Amino acid sequence: MRPALAVSQPLLAWLRDDPAWRQLPWSTRAGLAWRARLGSWNAGLSAQLAPARSLPEHALFILGPWRSGSTVMHELLHAALGWPTPRTWQCMDPTAFQLQRAPRRDTPVARPMDGLALGALSPQEDEFALLGLGVDSAYRGFWMPHRLDALHHTLDPAHLQQQADWLSVWGRFVGAIQGPHPQVLLKSPNHSFRWPAFVAALPQAKAVWMLRDGASVFASNRKMWRQMTQLHGLTEVEPAALDRFLAAALRRCAEILASNDLPDNRFATCHQERLRQQPAAEVRRLVEQLQLSDRVDEAALAAAVARTASGRIDAYAPLNDLDADVQAAIQRFDEAQQRVDQPAI
Repeated sequence: MRPALAVSQPLLAWLRDDPAWRQLPWSTRAGLAWRARLGSWNAGLSAQLAPARSLPEHALFILGPWRSGSTVMHELLHAALGWPTPRTWQCMDPTAFQLQRAPRRDTPVARPMDGLALGALSPQEDEFALLGLGVDSAYRGFWMPHRLDALHHTLDPAHLQQQADWLSVWGRFVGAIQGPHPQVLLKSPNHSFRWPAFVAALPQAKAVWMLRDGASVFASNRKMWRQMTQLHGLTEVEPAALDRFLAAALRRCAEILASNDLPDNRFATCHQERLRQQPAAEVRRLVEQLQLSDRVDEAALAAAVARTASGRIDAYAPLNDLDADVQAAIQRFDEAQQRVDQPAI
């Protein structure tokens, strides 16, 4: 069973703001309104139990565009380091997870886009929590994909630095995940666009940026976004709007890579293909380069390598239906990746 996306009052207000809302069945609208109200109650109770914390000092981010291998890297780094990281059950119920115990049983299911098995206790991207907590996220497009053209600002690093109210929401959620531990591990492709804001707010933050050839990233994202909007969407996706959105994301990623000036012990890259070929060696290289720990849990890492081996990396035929703007975005993205690619040791 697929987990339901969480709903908050800000997200509900965004949904209601579109004329398509009034075309939805009454039962759908009433159900979402009830879930948003319940989420507000739970958020209030959670805030009383866990007061706001300062932002984490030692955060490691796994970045890069969607469909670049960040999920596998998340699994492997979490196993190798043992750092706290958000889990699926927490991200999919961000207002109430502090009021519950972790699930005793976990039944992983295969993701539709690549067959990778994920369960309630699996490491998960905190973007789903931010979406459910009302942050203006690109993943709002999963709910109403016909509004993708109105979500390009969620890919804009300058906008995300200027309108940084999301940072306190993120900090409260991550603080609850981190607890008393000095480090925290986070993965979200959407954080790629927030990375300049994180660098400014978190002077000791470090990142692993995942690399994959632009044409494959684009084709895989077409598949992933269509599948996610079919699963969760209240409206239909418009193919040309999706292509524009994905091209904009690749351009923004290229800009961020081009502007990066952090030293090698704070910003590292890893190509998805090298991670597939030698996963344990790549993880060890990153741990050493970023000076994350003086030891790696080899047994846990080996188990994670075996667990993630079930995932597919699909090969895609050449895309012959792309307009000039999309082709230019892919080329710019690939050029930026080539400049920062760090070969394996």
